[in-house]
Amino acid sequence: MAKYDSVVAFGCEIFFDNYDKYTIFVKYYVCYDEFISRIMVRDKIQNFGRSLSAMVMPNIGAFIAWGLLTAMFIPSGWFPNEHLAKLVSPMLTYLLPLLIGYTAGHNVAGGRGGVIGAIATAGVIVGSDVPMFIGAMIMGPLAAWLIKRFDKAVEGRIRAGFEMLVNNFSLGILGMLLAIVGYLTVGHAISWLTNLFASGIVALKDMNLLPLVSILIEPAKVMFLNNAINHGILTPLGTVQVQEFGESIIFFLESNPGPGFGLLMAYWVFGKGAMRSSAPGAVLIQFIGGIHEIYYPYVLSRPLLILPMILGASSSILFLTLVHAGLVGPISPGSIISVILMAPKGKTLLLVGAVLIAATVTFLTSALIIKRGSRSDDKLPENRFKPKYKREADAAKSAVSAKAHNIASVRSVIFACDAGMGSSALGATRFRQRVQSLGLDNVEIGYASVSSVPSTADIVVCMEALSGRARGSAPQARIIELHNFLDDPALDNLYNEFASLRRGGGGASLAGTSPMVGTSQSAFPILRADSVIVGAKAADKWEAIREAGNLLVKGGYVGMNYVDAMVEREKITTTYLGMGIAIPHGTGEAKKEVYHTGIAVVQYPDGVSFGEEKAQLVIAIAGVGDEHLELLARLSEALEDEAVLEHLKSTAQAQDILDVLA
Repeated sequence: MAKYDSVVAFGCEIFFDNYDKYTIFVKYYVCYDEFISRIMVRDKIQNFGRSLSAMVMPNIGAFIAWGLLTAMFIPSGWFPNEHLAKLVSPMLTYLLPLLIGYTAGHNVAGGRGGVIGAIATAGVIVGSDVPMFIGAMIMGPLAAWLIKRFDKAVEGRIRAGFEMLVNNFSLGILGMLLAIVGYLTVGHAISWLTNLFASGIVALKDMNLLPLVSILIEPAKVMFLNNAINHGILTPLGTVQVQEFGESIIFFLESNPGPGFGLLMAYWVFGKGAMRSSAPGAVLIQFIGGIHEIYYPYVLSRPLLILPMILGASSSILFLTLVHAGLVGPISPGSIISVILMAPKGKTLLLVGAVLIAATVTFLTSALIIKRGSRSDDKLPENRFKPKYKREADAAKSAVSAKAHNIASVRSVIFACDAGMGSSALGATRFRQRVQSLGLDNVEIGYASVSSVPSTADIVVCMEALSGRARGSAPQARIIELHNFLDDPALDNLYNEFASLRRGGGGASLAGTSPMVGTSQSAFPILRADSVIVGAKAADKWEAIREAGNLLVKGGYVGMNYVDAMVEREKITTTYLGMGIAIPHGTGEAKKEVYHTGIAVVQYPDGVSFGEEKAQLVIAIAGVGDEHLELLARLSEALEDEAVLEHLKSTAQAQDILDVLA
């Protein structure tokens, strides 16, 4: 039942909290989001979508070049030119699919993966009668995966001097076979599927039902699946339609800047507090800069606003289906400027009109919701809407992470977003300008995709919805979660930490420096000599967690049910913190089982697997009230010396651990 803790907590909050109905809807949305995260593995969906968009996004410049050639030089273009128009078809048929196939392969297996991905893609291109974008997105990574498996299988078995021969012929032979398979089977199958999808879209358009796709696209966008939808799915389909019709409405479905513009304008006019003050800057960044991620937190703060977003997008799509207008290429970023550049000759005003229709409908319907929910403390999403155990877990991670990464030692701050090209670049640029006066010449402030954060990053700044992926990419880094790249207290706190260095104040202090071995508020010892075990062994992390938990029970800190709660807490999310340390603790609902604040330490010199990492020190904690947060901060302070920490992982004397923590 642990998976449903957040839903249970939500039910209790509805009965006992006297918020208005929009607040309740927000709570439902956050709990639903938590439910999706746990049950529907949202992170896996985001990762799959990222892999799709990662094949296309690096090549968007090529798509734009092809789109501009199409818009200008085909017979119906702005400047018809029979000779230059000959560039359009070869680029569509060969260049773009080959680029996607190469990029997809390179993402999986580097240079060799890129080459064999392009070879395999050539097979599906020749074996089909439609542009092979989907075929390239299948054959590219498949071919790279196969060559990667082959390389791993023969690693260390090739005789010296034959490496180049084996590498070249293995790639050539396997690439040839995959090209043949693509030509004979995959190309024909993808052609059939592509024609089927295209026919379905045309049918929806003919029946004026295409606006219904906004019901799926708009909620998916605010879950940070925008790049996957636009570049991984819609761009290939729209490109196929352009070949047949000269333009496609599909390019407009996700990239339409109108709904976001209307929402932000409604906040500018009718909002209050931080949201209203940040809206003008967000308008320019979203509408002119084309960075749509900037408005997602505004929707997440009041999820009922997803309805105006759907209505605005649907109304503009309906308008374009009635006037038979579309775009000649993908618009990336989704700026009004991109819309104008990619509009076909004679239809620019129609496309601009569609954007304004979406903005107007969204503005009017959003205004009703924003005015009804006019609280004086109007803010971006608040911590109190999270399930209790989630709030405690976030607070604990923040305390440990901030202390473990002394601001004076920070050399690299990376802003991360899904694609590493939009909101992260914006955030990094603005923060770099903000701290410029502090003279932080030795601190690099950059940006990257959340899935490819450099290993040198000391701090990663990202939207809260992407924090799980950020931790997976940069386990060594401190993660700072934002709700808004423009105006977020977390950025103010980070700035103040850097500013304290210039004032000579050193790193930010999060806790006192009182000894670990001492007494809690109830005059009960926090760490006892018999609560430390060295040289232990455990079959898995569950056994290790129970062993440490039983020490808490024997010491009189907790009841037996707390140990079960520690196991349930580990099922929710790992308590492994890095550097060979795990700090298991119970769920928020197990607080009633805590009698005294305390810790227990079990050392496993050979390590116990906590997923992909091993913990040599398992430190069970239990805190009365919020005392566990101070415990975490003091633990991180005591263990921040790497030499001392390595000694504690292998020492045969329990007293060594007691001495250090004292």
